[in-house]
Amino acid sequence: PLAAWRVGDAVFVTDDTCTHGQASLTEGGVLDGFQIECGLHLGAFDIRNGKVTSAPCTQPLRVYPVRLEADQVFADLGDD
Repeated sequence: PLAAWRVGDAVFVTDDTCTHGQASLTEGGVLDGFQIECGLHLGAFDIRNGKVTSAPCTQPLRVYPVRLEADQVFADLGDD
């Protein structure tokens, strides 16, 4: 599953599953600026680049390049 995040005029797309606890980030997570905090164990990630910003997470979150056209969001999911 994927998650789409909007901060101001910017939109970011990431995996929705926390890399630490296999929990949904959109169900119970808290977005604060560019940081998403998982509601399960309170680990956090930067939604712009997927980097871990708070333990207990150690593996980065996958992020996807985004293109906005009019009122639609397109994410490049790659070839895999």
